[in-house]
Amino acid sequence: MPVDMNLDGLLREAVSLGGSDLHLMHGHPPIYRICHDIAPTQRPAVDSASIWQMCVPYLNEFHKKAFQDHSRVNVSFTLQSLGRFRMNLCKAQGTIAASIRVIPTKIYPLSALGLPPIVGSLTQKTRGIIFITGATGTGKSTTMAAMLDHINKQGQPGKIVTIEDPIETLFNPVRSYFLQREVGVDVPSFETGIEDALRQDPDIICIGELRTPESIKAALTAAETGHLVLTTLHTPDAAKTAQRIISAFPGDEQETIRDQLCNTIEAIISQDLLPRADKTGLALAIEILLANSAVRQLIKENKLAQIYDVLQTGTSLGMIAKDASIKALFQRQIITRETAMVRMRNPQLLG
Repeated sequence: MPVDMNLDGLLREAVSLGGSDLHLMHGHPPIYRICHDIAPTQRPAVDSASIWQMCVPYLNEFHKKAFQDHSRVNVSFTLQSLGRFRMNLCKAQGTIAASIRVIPTKIYPLSALGLPPIVGSLTQKTRGIIFITGATGTGKSTTMAAMLDHINKQGQPGKIVTIEDPIETLFNPVRSYFLQREVGVDVPSFETGIEDALRQDPDIICIGELRTPESIKAALTAAETGHLVLTTLHTPDAAKTAQRIISAFPGDEQETIRDQLCNTIEAIISQDLLPRADKTGLALAIEILLANSAVRQLIKENKLAQIYDVLQTGTSLGMIAKDASIKALFQRQIITRETAMVRMRNPQLLG
Protein backbone atom coordinates (compact mmCIF):
# COMPACT_ATOMS: atom_id res chain seq x y z
CA MET A 1 0.00 0.00 0.00
CA PRO A 2 1.51 3.41 -0.96
CA VAL A 3 2.74 5.53 1.94
CA ASP A 4 0.05 8.20 1.38
CA MET A 5 -2.70 5.59 0.92
CA ASN A 6 -4.18 5.72 4.40
CA LEU A 7 -7.67 6.45 5.65
CA ASP A 8 -6.69 9.68 7.36
CA GLY A 9 -5.17 11.08 4.17
CA LEU A 10 -8.04 9.96 1.94
CA LEU A 11 -10.65 11.46 4.26
CA ARG A 12 -8.75 14.72 4.49
CA GLU A 13 -8.69 14.92 0.72
CA ALA A 14 -12.40 14.05 0.51
CA VAL A 15 -13.29 16.82 2.98
CA SER A 16 -11.06 19.35 1.20
CA LEU A 17 -12.89 18.59 -2.06
CA GLY A 18 -16.31 18.98 -0.46
CA GLY A 19 -17.00 15.25 -0.65
CA SER A 20 -19.73 13.56 1.35
CA ASP A 21 -18.50 9.96 1.10
CA LEU A 22 -15.44 7.81 0.55
CA HIS A 23 -15.88 4.36 -1.01
CA LEU A 24 -13.26 1.63 -0.84
CA MET A 25 -13.95 -1.44 -2.99
CA HIS A 26 -11.70 -4.34 -3.90
CA GLY A 27 -10.13 -3.88 -7.31
CA HIS A 28 -10.99 -0.18 -7.65
CA PRO A 29 -9.21 3.05 -6.74
CA PRO A 30 -10.66 5.00 -3.80
CA ILE A 31 -13.84 6.79 -4.89
CA TYR A 32 -15.33 10.04 -3.58
CA ARG A 33 -18.90 11.26 -3.84
CA ILE A 34 -18.99 15.01 -4.45
CA CYS A 35 -22.33 16.82 -4.87
CA HIS A 36 -24.07 13.49 -5.55
CA ASP A 37 -21.58 12.58 -8.31
CA ILE A 38 -19.16 9.65 -8.12
CA ALA A 39 -15.54 10.76 -8.61
CA PRO A 40 -12.81 8.08 -8.79
CA THR A 41 -9.40 9.23 -7.58
CA GLN A 42 -6.20 8.87 -9.57
CA ARG A 43 -4.74 6.56 -6.94
CA PRO A 44 -3.96 2.86 -7.42
CA ALA A 45 -6.66 0.24 -6.96
CA VAL A 46 -7.05 -1.16 -3.45
CA ASP A 47 -7.62 -4.77 -2.44
CA SER A 48 -9.32 -6.37 0.55
CA ALA A 49 -6.09 -6.58 2.53
CA SER A 50 -5.31 -2.87 2.12
CA ILE A 51 -8.91 -1.88 2.89
CA TRP A 52 -8.78 -3.90 6.11
CA GLN A 53 -5.37 -2.43 6.96
CA MET A 54 -6.76 1.09 6.52
CA CYS A 55 -9.97 0.51 8.49
CA VAL A 56 -8.95 -1.81 11.34
CA PRO A 57 -7.36 0.98 13.47
CA TYR A 58 -10.84 2.46 13.83
CA LEU A 59 -12.44 -0.75 15.11
CA ASN A 60 -12.49 -1.83 18.74
CA GLU A 61 -12.59 -5.49 19.78
CA PHE A 62 -16.40 -5.50 19.78
CA HIS A 63 -16.50 -4.20 16.21
CA LYS A 64 -13.88 -6.69 15.02
CA LYS A 65 -15.88 -9.59 16.46
CA ALA A 66 -19.12 -8.25 14.98
CA PHE A 67 -17.48 -8.09 11.56
CA GLN A 68 -16.08 -11.59 11.96
CA ASP A 69 -19.47 -12.99 13.03
CA HIS A 70 -21.78 -11.08 10.70
CA SER A 71 -19.57 -9.87 7.80
CA ARG A 72 -20.74 -6.31 8.46
CA VAL A 73 -20.36 -3.60 11.09
CA ASN A 74 -21.26 0.09 11.48
CA VAL A 75 -18.96 2.35 13.45
CA SER A 76 -18.37 6.06 13.94
CA PHE A 77 -15.08 7.71 14.79
CA THR A 78 -13.40 11.10 15.14
CA LEU A 79 -10.25 12.32 13.42
CA GLN A 80 -8.72 15.18 15.34
CA SER A 81 -8.99 18.55 13.59
CA LEU A 82 -11.01 16.93 10.81
CA GLY A 83 -14.30 15.78 12.34
CA ARG A 84 -16.50 12.72 12.69
CA PHE A 85 -17.20 9.94 10.24
CA ARG A 86 -19.62 7.03 9.93
CA MET A 87 -18.26 3.82 8.42
CA ASN A 88 -20.00 0.73 7.11
CA LEU A 89 -17.56 -2.14 6.66
CA CYS A 90 -18.92 -5.19 4.86
CA LYS A 91 -18.13 -8.19 2.71
CA ALA A 92 -19.12 -8.34 -0.96
CA GLN A 93 -18.57 -11.53 -2.97
CA GLY A 94 -15.93 -12.54 -0.46
CA THR A 95 -14.07 -9.22 -0.61
CA ILE A 96 -14.04 -6.35 1.89
CA ALA A 97 -15.62 -2.97 1.14
CA ALA A 98 -15.99 0.22 3.17
CA SER A 99 -18.39 3.15 2.77
CA ILE A 100 -17.49 6.16 4.91
CA ARG A 101 -19.79 9.16 5.32
CA VAL A 102 -18.49 12.59 6.35
CA ILE A 103 -20.49 13.89 9.32
CA PRO A 104 -20.56 17.71 9.34
CA THR A 105 -18.24 19.01 12.05
CA LYS A 106 -20.43 22.02 12.77
CA ILE A 107 -24.08 21.93 13.77
CA TYR A 108 -25.65 24.75 11.79
CA PRO A 109 -28.67 26.74 12.94
CA LEU A 110 -31.94 25.61 11.40
CA SER A 111 -32.19 28.70 9.24
CA ALA A 112 -28.67 28.19 7.85
CA LEU A 113 -29.74 24.80 6.52
CA GLY A 114 -32.57 26.37 4.54
CA LEU A 115 -35.21 25.02 6.92
CA PRO A 116 -38.31 27.20 7.36
CA PRO A 117 -39.20 28.74 10.76
CA ILE A 118 -41.93 26.16 11.35
CA VAL A 119 -39.22 23.56 12.02
CA GLY A 120 -38.01 25.63 14.95
CA SER A 121 -41.57 25.81 16.23
CA LEU A 122 -41.80 22.00 16.10
CA THR A 123 -38.89 21.73 18.54
CA GLN A 124 -41.14 23.32 21.17
CA LYS A 125 -43.45 20.29 21.15
CA THR A 126 -43.41 18.31 24.39
CA ARG A 127 -44.99 15.07 23.18
CA GLY A 128 -45.84 13.16 20.03
CA ILE A 129 -43.66 11.96 17.16
CA ILE A 130 -41.90 13.90 14.40
CA PHE A 131 -40.60 12.03 11.37
CA ILE A 132 -37.67 13.31 9.29
CA THR A 133 -37.67 11.45 5.99
CA GLY A 134 -35.90 11.23 2.66
CA ALA A 135 -33.51 9.07 0.69
CA THR A 136 -29.99 8.30 1.86
CA GLY A 137 -27.80 11.38 1.66
CA THR A 138 -30.57 13.99 1.82
CA GLY A 139 -29.50 15.48 5.15
CA LYS A 140 -31.90 13.76 7.56
CA SER A 141 -29.24 13.33 10.25
CA THR A 142 -28.08 16.93 9.77
CA THR A 143 -31.63 18.23 10.26
CA MET A 144 -32.17 16.04 13.32
CA ALA A 145 -28.88 17.23 14.85
CA ALA A 146 -29.84 20.86 14.18
CA MET A 147 -33.23 20.34 15.87
CA LEU A 148 -31.62 18.74 18.92
CA ASP A 149 -29.03 21.52 19.06
CA HIS A 150 -31.82 24.11 18.90
CA ILE A 151 -33.58 22.40 21.81
CA ASN A 152 -30.29 22.16 23.71
CA LYS A 153 -29.56 25.87 23.34
CA GLN A 154 -33.03 27.45 23.37
CA GLY A 155 -35.54 24.91 24.69
CA GLN A 156 -36.70 23.97 28.14
CA PRO A 157 -34.06 22.21 30.27
CA GLY A 158 -34.45 18.46 30.04
CA LYS A 159 -32.96 15.06 29.29
CA ILE A 160 -32.53 13.73 25.75
CA VAL A 161 -31.89 10.03 25.07
CA THR A 162 -30.52 9.17 21.63
CA ILE A 163 -30.41 5.66 20.15
CA GLU A 164 -28.23 5.50 17.04
CA ASP A 165 -26.35 3.09 14.77
CA PRO A 166 -23.73 4.44 15.04
CA ILE A 167 -23.61 7.63 17.13
CA GLU A 168 -22.96 10.50 14.75
CA THR A 169 -23.10 13.94 16.39
CA LEU A 170 -21.76 14.26 19.94
CA PHE A 171 -23.63 16.91 21.95
CA ASN A 172 -22.31 19.03 24.79
CA PRO A 173 -24.95 19.93 27.39
CA VAL A 174 -26.18 23.52 27.46
CA ARG A 175 -29.81 23.42 28.59
CA SER A 176 -30.27 19.70 27.99
CA TYR A 177 -28.45 16.61 29.19
CA PHE A 178 -27.74 13.83 26.71
CA LEU A 179 -27.63 10.07 27.15
CA GLN A 180 -26.32 8.78 23.80
CA ARG A 181 -26.43 5.01 23.15
CA GLU A 182 -25.07 3.08 20.19
CA VAL A 183 -26.89 0.05 18.85
CA GLY A 184 -24.64 -3.01 18.94
CA VAL A 185 -22.29 -1.42 21.47
CA ASP A 186 -24.43 -0.04 24.31
CA VAL A 187 -27.73 -1.72 23.49
CA PRO A 188 -28.58 -4.74 21.28
CA SER A 189 -31.31 -3.14 19.12
CA PHE A 190 -33.30 0.02 18.48
CA GLU A 191 -36.43 -1.47 20.04
CA THR A 192 -34.56 -2.45 23.22
CA GLY A 193 -33.05 1.03 23.39
CA ILE A 194 -36.51 2.60 23.10
CA GLU A 195 -37.90 0.30 25.81
CA ASP A 196 -34.96 1.20 28.06
CA ALA A 197 -35.48 4.90 27.37
CA LEU A 198 -38.97 4.75 28.86
CA ARG A 199 -37.31 3.86 32.17
CA GLN A 200 -34.62 6.54 31.91
CA ASP A 201 -36.83 9.57 32.60
CA PRO A 202 -36.33 11.29 29.22
CA ASP A 203 -38.08 14.36 27.93
CA ILE A 204 -37.09 13.62 24.34
CA ILE A 205 -36.18 10.34 22.64
CA CYS A 206 -34.20 10.54 19.40
CA ILE A 207 -34.17 7.34 17.32
CA GLY A 208 -31.61 7.24 14.53
CA GLU A 209 -33.76 5.15 12.22
CA LEU A 210 -36.91 3.04 12.31
CA ARG A 211 -36.04 -0.21 10.54
CA THR A 212 -38.43 -2.87 11.81
CA PRO A 213 -42.09 -3.17 12.81
CA GLU A 214 -40.90 -3.70 16.38
CA SER A 215 -38.99 -0.41 16.44
CA ILE A 216 -41.91 1.44 14.81
CA LYS A 217 -44.32 0.09 17.42
CA ALA A 218 -41.91 0.95 20.25
CA ALA A 219 -41.50 4.52 18.93
CA LEU A 220 -45.27 5.07 18.69
CA THR A 221 -45.72 3.68 22.20
CA ALA A 222 -43.02 6.05 23.51
CA ALA A 223 -44.89 8.98 21.92
CA GLU A 224 -48.17 7.74 23.39
CA THR A 225 -46.69 7.73 26.88
CA GLY A 226 -46.05 11.46 26.80
CA HIS A 227 -42.59 11.88 25.27
CA LEU A 228 -41.42 13.83 22.25
CA VAL A 229 -39.91 11.38 19.75
CA LEU A 230 -37.73 12.43 16.80
CA THR A 231 -36.86 9.76 14.24
CA THR A 232 -36.05 9.13 10.59
CA LEU A 233 -37.40 6.95 7.79
CA HIS A 234 -36.25 6.33 4.23
CA THR A 235 -39.46 7.52 2.57
CA PRO A 236 -39.81 10.21 -0.13
CA ASP A 237 -42.79 12.22 1.10
CA ALA A 238 -45.42 12.60 3.81
CA ALA A 239 -48.10 10.34 2.34
CA LYS A 240 -45.67 7.53 1.63
CA THR A 241 -44.28 7.86 5.17
CA ALA A 242 -47.70 7.15 6.66
CA GLN A 243 -48.19 4.33 4.17
CA ARG A 244 -44.80 2.79 5.00
CA ILE A 245 -45.51 2.81 8.74
CA ILE A 246 -48.92 1.18 8.41
CA SER A 247 -47.97 -1.35 5.73
CA ALA A 248 -45.07 -2.60 7.87
CA PHE A 249 -47.64 -4.53 9.90
CA PRO A 250 -49.96 -7.46 9.08
CA GLY A 251 -53.50 -6.56 8.07
CA ASP A 252 -55.01 -7.48 11.42
CA GLU A 253 -52.69 -5.02 13.21
CA GLN A 254 -52.98 -2.09 10.83
CA GLU A 255 -56.07 -0.53 12.40
CA THR A 256 -54.31 -0.39 15.79
CA ILE A 257 -51.22 1.16 14.19
CA ARG A 258 -53.36 3.75 12.36
CA ASP A 259 -54.95 4.69 15.68
CA GLN A 260 -51.55 5.02 17.35
CA LEU A 261 -50.16 7.06 14.46
CA CYS A 262 -53.10 9.46 14.21
CA ASN A 263 -53.02 10.01 17.99
CA THR A 264 -49.26 10.70 18.20
CA ILE A 265 -48.08 12.21 14.92
CA GLU A 266 -47.07 15.87 15.09
CA ALA A 267 -45.29 16.40 11.78
CA ILE A 268 -43.48 14.83 8.86
CA ILE A 269 -40.48 16.67 7.43
CA SER A 270 -39.47 15.20 4.04
CA GLN A 271 -36.23 16.31 2.39
CA ASP A 272 -34.49 16.12 -0.96
CA LEU A 273 -31.20 17.63 -2.12
CA LEU A 274 -31.09 18.84 -5.71
CA PRO A 275 -28.06 19.86 -7.80
CA ARG A 276 -27.77 23.61 -8.17
CA ALA A 277 -27.90 25.10 -11.62
CA ASP A 278 -24.50 26.76 -11.12
CA LYS A 279 -22.99 23.38 -10.10
CA THR A 280 -21.74 24.80 -6.79
CA GLY A 281 -23.49 22.27 -4.58
CA LEU A 282 -26.94 21.10 -3.58
CA ALA A 283 -30.17 22.89 -2.73
CA LEU A 284 -32.72 21.72 -0.17
CA ALA A 285 -36.27 20.92 -1.27
CA ILE A 286 -38.58 20.27 1.65
CA GLU A 287 -42.07 19.06 2.42
CA ILE A 288 -43.69 19.71 5.81
CA LEU A 289 -46.92 18.08 6.89
CA LEU A 290 -48.42 19.28 10.17
CA ALA A 291 -50.80 16.90 11.89
CA ASN A 292 -54.01 18.89 12.17
CA SER A 293 -57.42 17.28 12.66
CA ALA A 294 -57.84 16.72 8.91
CA VAL A 295 -54.55 14.82 8.65
CA ARG A 296 -55.34 12.69 11.69
CA GLN A 297 -58.75 11.80 10.26
CA LEU A 298 -57.25 10.81 6.90
CA ILE A 299 -54.79 8.51 8.66
CA LYS A 300 -57.53 7.02 10.79
CA GLU A 301 -59.71 6.36 7.72
CA ASN A 302 -56.73 5.11 5.66
CA LYS A 303 -57.23 7.81 3.01
CA LEU A 304 -53.52 8.54 2.77
CA ALA A 305 -53.51 9.71 -0.87
CA GLN A 306 -55.62 12.71 0.20
CA ILE A 307 -52.72 13.96 2.32
CA TYR A 308 -51.40 15.61 -0.87
CA ASP A 309 -54.57 17.73 -0.97
CA VAL A 310 -54.09 18.82 2.66
CA LEU A 311 -50.54 19.92 1.85
CA GLN A 312 -51.83 22.11 -0.98
CA THR A 313 -54.39 23.85 1.23
CA GLY A 314 -52.35 24.03 4.44
CA THR A 315 -49.81 26.69 3.48
CA SER A 316 -51.34 29.25 5.85
CA LEU A 317 -50.61 26.85 8.72
CA GLY A 318 -46.96 26.44 7.72
CA MET A 319 -47.33 23.33 5.58
CA ILE A 320 -45.19 23.02 2.46
CA ALA A 321 -45.73 20.63 -0.45
CA LYS A 322 -42.50 19.33 -1.95
CA ASP A 323 -43.64 20.23 -5.47
CA ALA A 324 -44.15 23.82 -4.31
CA SER A 325 -40.68 23.85 -2.74
CA ILE A 326 -39.08 22.54 -5.94
CA LYS A 327 -41.03 25.00 -8.09
CA ALA A 328 -39.83 27.87 -5.89
CA LEU A 329 -36.20 26.75 -6.33
CA PHE A 330 -36.70 26.73 -10.11
CA GLN A 331 -38.37 30.15 -10.14
CA ARG A 332 -35.42 31.55 -8.17
CA GLN A 333 -33.10 29.97 -10.78
CA ILE A 334 -31.39 27.88 -8.11
CA ILE A 335 -32.09 24.64 -10.00
CA THR A 336 -32.67 23.94 -13.68
CA ARG A 337 -36.03 23.18 -15.24
CA GLU A 338 -34.77 19.69 -16.10
CA THR A 339 -33.96 18.97 -12.45
CA ALA A 340 -37.34 20.27 -11.34
CA MET A 341 -39.19 18.17 -13.90
CA VAL A 342 -37.43 14.98 -12.79
CA ARG A 343 -37.97 15.52 -9.06
CA MET A 344 -41.54 16.86 -8.98
CA ARG A 345 -44.50 14.59 -8.41
CA ASN A 346 -46.61 16.70 -10.80
CA PRO A 347 -44.14 18.45 -13.14
CA GLN A 348 -47.00 20.05 -15.07
CA LEU A 349 -47.25 22.52 -12.16
CA LEU A 350 -44.19 24.26 -13.61
CA GLY A 351 -46.40 25.56 -16.39
